[in-house]
Amino acid sequence: MSKVLDQFSEKHGEIIEVQIVNVREYPDVARLYQVRYVPTLVFLDEGGKMLDKRVGYMPLDALEKHWAGLGYDLSGEGK
Repeated sequence: MSKVLDQFSEKHGEIIEVQIVNVREYPDVARLYQVRYVPTLVFLDEGGKMLDKRVGYMPLDALEKHWAGLGYDLSGEGK
């Protein structure tokens, strides 16, 4: 999953910030977002509010479509 997140960040990093958190090193973050399985993707808005959470692998195109489904324009022309 980290390879996909790296690709996503390279492509859309100016629009959406990608953070990879090791839940073993930061168990408080895992508790905050109720992460029980790895990988878990947590989608946050600009204010830090959780929009959605998905468990499991997502290919790049599915990740892009998911953000679009949450109302984010990945073309760089605004939300």
